[in-house]
Amino acid sequence: MTGSLADADEAKAAGLDVGFVCAGWPPDVGGVESHVRDLARALGTRGHRAHVLCLDTRPELQPFKTETAVVDGVEVRRMAYAYGDHDRLARVVSHSAAEDVVTAWMAETPCDLIHVHHLTGFGMGALAAIHDVGAPLVMTLHDYWPLCPRGQMLRNDGFVCATPEPDACAACLLATWPHLMPSATGVPSGPRGEQVSDDRAAAAARTAFALEMLELPARLFTPSEAARDVYVAAGVARERISVCENGVDVGALATEVAERRGERESGVVRLGVLGSVLPSKGVLELARAWARADAPGLALEVHGNLPDYHGDDSYVRALRALAEEHSGLSVHGPYAHDDLPAILARLDGVAAPSRWEEVFGLTVREARAAGLPVLVSDAGGLPAVVADGAAGLVVARDDEDAWVAALERFARDAESRDRWSRAETPVRSAREMMLELERAYVEVLVEATGHAPALVHEIEEARRPEPARRGFLARFLGRG
Repeated sequence: MTGSLADADEAKAAGLDVGFVCAGWPPDVGGVESHVRDLARALGTRGHRAHVLCLDTRPELQPFKTETAVVDGVEVRRMAYAYGDHDRLARVVSHSAAEDVVTAWMAETPCDLIHVHHLTGFGMGALAAIHDVGAPLVMTLHDYWPLCPRGQMLRNDGFVCATPEPDACAACLLATWPHLMPSATGVPSGPRGEQVSDDRAAAAARTAFALEMLELPARLFTPSEAARDVYVAAGVARERISVCENGVDVGALATEVAERRGERESGVVRLGVLGSVLPSKGVLELARAWARADAPGLALEVHGNLPDYHGDDSYVRALRALAEEHSGLSVHGPYAHDDLPAILARLDGVAAPSRWEEVFGLTVREARAAGLPVLVSDAGGLPAVVADGAAGLVVARDDEDAWVAALERFARDAESRDRWSRAETPVRSAREMMLELERAYVEVLVEATGHAPALVHEIEEARRPEPARRGFLARFLGRG
């Protein structure tokens, strides 16, 4: 980078201070937590510093009390909050006490830019708190929580919503959290303190407020084109959202899996499902198809968290009951990230039978990096992992017969499994992702201040999943 940017010698030990707001931070488990940790590490190699504000959901803590610690070289402030004061739907998206914590954190932790990753517990009003103090702001939409308090546009009756609709949202939320809704015991108040007449009005006010807050960040990112389409359908302008595919550092994973492949049991074909067992993930539906399939040599392994779903544990109980009936189905529960190589090494493939519009699909990308074929549903960003059929099969979601046929083929067709395994599926690295976001950070700062920040390293080009639009930084430097 040349022109108005400071020379590298003058910028030595400068870099950016970037604030991350997210639901959790390791050792908290989750895809977003892993993603933000990897981003922080990658930014650190470029001389930048990450500062984190996240939740501490232990119920015994005093709500909104904060504690700060350094975790793996990153300053992490945790706000105690276990959702115990939710007495209205509006609390999900607007909470003044949480917004005060965000404002205090910004005052005490000056950052060049705030990158919001998830606002559960903080509420969408936190975007206004950040914007109102003039902090440059960007946000990654890792799921559909701004549009759907359940996070995945999956209704309580199993229907996958294309976009939030007041009547459908009202009925679903009443079934999920009756204590939040006016027709039950919820306070009939909207996100701005306005009165709402009924459940439909409460749901509509929540959605409208969330969409209004999404107008505040200077940039919005999604990990996939499919996720962007969902937000566009809900009313967010397409040009406001950039697709920034998540990066996954899998080099060491692939090496270790290859070294351990000899540990597989011969004579059994093992298909794994990795990640949390939720109704949106379709694991139980896959297991039922497996139980029907004429594939006696096929074992199905489930590895991941087994949580209740908004207080309902019937899905996990049904999966466990099925495993008790069928010896070839095993439910292993949560696993540490360090255990992943050993798990993948014993598998012959990984499935992602998601029912919701999957935003990214980390587990099948990890599987592909380790040379495993994948079976995925046609949901959201999953089909891209299969590379037009070169690396596995795409199966229609919610079509049990189609999944039965796919499982039978996977079990019997060793030639195809071998061909799928050998297919090359490039996986974007965390460094490539970070470089794209670093450039966006600088663009936003130039737009906000009129000058470019001093950096330790020159801005590099990053491999992108699609051509990037020519931003203000390019115009500022006379590029493009």
